[in-house]
Amino acid sequence: MRKLGCLGNIVFAGLVVGVFGLSSYFSFRLFVRGKSIQAPDLVGHPLAEARAIASDAGLVLDVDNSKDRNADQIAVGSVAWQNRAPGNYVKRGSRLIVGQSLGPLVLQVPDLDGETPRTALLRFSQRNLKLGDISYVPRSGRGGIIAEDPAKGSIVDAGTGVSLLVAYAPPPPAYVMPDIIDQPFEAVRNIFQSYGLSITNVRYEAYPGIRDGTIIRQYPLNGAPVSGRDAITVVVSHEEQADILEGVTTP
Repeated sequence: MRKLGCLGNIVFAGLVVGVFGLSSYFSFRLFVRGKSIQAPDLVGHPLAEARAIASDAGLVLDVDNSKDRNADQIAVGSVAWQNRAPGNYVKRGSRLIVGQSLGPLVLQVPDLDGETPRTALLRFSQRNLKLGDISYVPRSGRGGIIAEDPAKGSIVDAGTGVSLLVAYAPPPPAYVMPDIIDQPFEAVRNIFQSYGLSITNVRYEAYPGIRDGTIIRQYPLNGAPVSGRDAITVVVSHEEQADILEGVTTP
């Protein structure tokens, strides 16, 4: 019986401590809330009106221009941001910091004349624009972007797609490589130059029974496609000494 009495006393003491703790917690919360208010929602209000609302609530309104931002739906000069979320408890007399609206973001299509589509894509991502269609047109001279739609300098909305017209140098004419074995090198070189082809590598070798200055090997081979962009290599006979000008590049 004595043990049961002790146990009952312990349980009773625990209940008393718990009730006291809960009472203290709620009393503290009521005390704090008694000296706190809920932050008002100032977003969208003109600055003068926001100051009046904050003052009536016992708060001090401060404007931080580093927090100003573009806002499509909020008039210029009105509150666009506040540091305390509406409804959060703040102490009376606290500073409520706000940033103002700069109005809608004004986007201009950049000048991309002569730039590459890759550069345009980077510029668009920096300006909240999108890359639209790309069309290519051959044109001699400098390549790159030659037109934009909408045109450069146009005022557009965020996310607008900008289409590009890009010029590129047309490829040189393509020919079928002829068989130039046993032909005189100088004559072949002059003919090739008249067609925009260049023999870039010439190698000289002795070849008994072949006249000096005669082509004895060629690359590309007969029948292969060739253009002004391709390197043409020939081996030319030389009666006196083998390999005397290996790898020489002709003008």
